[in-house]
Amino acid sequence: MSRTFINLPCTVFLVLTLLVGFTSTTHSQDDLDAASAAEQLQALLESATEQLQTGEFEAALNSLNQIVQAGGGYSPAPLLLRAKTFAGLEEYEPAMEDLKNAETYAQATPQLIPEIKNTRAEIYMELEAYQLALPDLQAAVKLARGAPKLHFNYGKTLVKLGLADQAEKELTRFIESPLAEEDEVMRAEALSLRGQARGALNMDEEAFQDFADSLAIDDANYEAYFGRAALYMGEKDFEATAKDLRVAIENYTPPEGQEDIPFIQGYLLLASAYEEIGKEAVSEDQAQAAYMSSIEVCNEVLELLPEDDPNMEPARGASFFRRGISERFLGDYTRAVKSLSQALQYNPGLGEGYFRRGICFHYLGEEKLAIRDFEQAASIDFDSPRSNLWKGMAWAKLGDYNEAIRAYGESIAVSDRYIPAYVNRSLAHIQQGDYLKAVADLNEAIRLQPTEATHYYRRGKAYALAGESERAIQSYMSALEYDPRLGSAYLALAEELRETGRSELANEYLRRAEEL
Repeated sequence: MSRTFINLPCTVFLVLTLLVGFTSTTHSQDDLDAASAAEQLQALLESATEQLQTGEFEAALNSLNQIVQAGGGYSPAPLLLRAKTFAGLEEYEPAMEDLKNAETYAQATPQLIPEIKNTRAEIYMELEAYQLALPDLQAAVKLARGAPKLHFNYGKTLVKLGLADQAEKELTRFIESPLAEEDEVMRAEALSLRGQARGALNMDEEAFQDFADSLAIDDANYEAYFGRAALYMGEKDFEATAKDLRVAIENYTPPEGQEDIPFIQGYLLLASAYEEIGKEAVSEDQAQAAYMSSIEVCNEVLELLPEDDPNMEPARGASFFRRGISERFLGDYTRAVKSLSQALQYNPGLGEGYFRRGICFHYLGEEKLAIRDFEQAASIDFDSPRSNLWKGMAWAKLGDYNEAIRAYGESIAVSDRYIPAYVNRSLAHIQQGDYLKAVADLNEAIRLQPTEATHYYRRGKAYALAGESERAIQSYMSALEYDPRLGSAYLALAEELRETGRSELANEYLRRAEEL
């Protein structure tokens, strides 16, 4: 158990409440007068409280059963304490029943209700059912505003549910409280949680400071390292991301009962970080080393994942997927197809898996297989234009430009601002001799990306093939205005000028091309 479901200020209050309650309910005992009965119950309660605090849950339960029985089962304070004891024993059903009864009988002691709701919320939190914990914590904070533990639990739940704005406020209230000064463990966790919330709010500088402060208290806090790694990832500092993730994985403490499950999220993000390092590498050797590191991380987590556990199938699928991506970047398309196929066995609905495998088939020359994968990907991720673009490229490679044009049109139907589809469709039109249709597509590309020189260059080629030399010359000139170092545009412009009898000017552009 990661919590004891008890806090000391509440316990002191409970003792006083209980004494008042039992003093008024023991007047009819034969062997002891009311005062003596209350003293015995007080001693029993103090014993139970101490046992609860030290984790002696079975002993505490025995004591509390006697206290609850003596009160006829109607006194909310002992019911609350017994619920905490059941929770400590991970017997959540009787704990919830006690809390329900405690809340029902707490009408005379409404000050108990916030702690009843908080205890129930903590059980939900222990079960990672944060959505169920939220209403109880909202009510508890409203009833007992300023109670630090409530603000901590409420803030943590809000972080887990992705409600960063309110989470940041609640955690700040806790961090500024005296309890945070007294309890460094809770303070370290609260700082780490607030760092996550602030990161989600794009308060990166403050988030980095929270993670640093958390780690200054507890340098083995894997969640702080992981949270900071996510920030580094967002800032595209992939080396720092990988470094923090390695430390997070080394310090990971699995929840009780899940000791054989590795830090799956940490491993997968680390594999992604190495992929990004590979993409940014300045040399082929560095890129290959990064992709190999990503593959090694995926193999590592696959070896650590428990076998024959259906709950681990999504993690296995994700690990094979990440491995396949790096294998694809290494140019090892056959291995990539195998890894991506394994990923799809675990997750047949992974549209990105079909898309990436289709790319591998495309580079392996298996265009018909690639087309089927791109179609499958498009049917799953129907709001993405990429799959139809690549399907068009596969049909073009097969020489079927009608199908290619149709596929590019499907891509544009998904997103009429997807520039690669217009450019590729223009190339297919050129292959079919429909030069003015090619010009129309390139005009759309220029409209969407007016400073890209290659669009003007390609339009110039289309105009030239259509026999419109002056328009071709003007388009080449526009290309050079946006990129004076575009050598192909100088050569094409020189050729078109020579064709129109302007040899001297053509020679000038050829000279510039040679200088480049």
